[in-house]
Amino acid sequence: MGNEVLNPHEVLELLNAEGSVKILVTLDEAGLPHPAVKSSLQSDGEHIIYLEFLESSRTNRYMIRSLWFDRMVSILVLSADERSYKITALPVRAIVNGKLFQRYYELAREKYGSPDLSTAWVLKPATVIEETLEKRTAEESKNRSYFLHLDRLAKDHRGAV
Repeated sequence: MGNEVLNPHEVLELLNAEGSVKILVTLDEAGLPHPAVKSSLQSDGEHIIYLEFLESSRTNRYMIRSLWFDRMVSILVLSADERSYKITALPVRAIVNGKLFQRYYELAREKYGSPDLSTAWVLKPATVIEETLEKRTAEESKNRSYFLHLDRLAKDHRGAV
């Protein structure tokens, strides 16, 4: 996993936290992004698990394409305290039967009230980047001071002749 944040595992745990908003972004056939709110995104500590309930959903089709062609997906996570992160991940396995599938099927029924489960996706996180405005603003000020608006420069240098 990337080293863009101090503790990427803590960010993955946000996928399991109550009140976190989770958006999965896949790519369609033309390479256009398809964002979808997916409350069933979770972490097992090492991988991201995504439970898809509908066999024919666009997200499921695009996940299959990502698996076949080694295409990354993005996951946006907004925590209850409004910290924002972007995780890029690679789908590495689609579980559609067997004992592990049965375990996820029972979890889906219990936790999400879903009458069915199409696929339990296993994704390997590649990078984690904090996108919280305050964090990004501080980074931009430090690393790209030339983007500073002229009115802010003038305000900082008033009276200094």
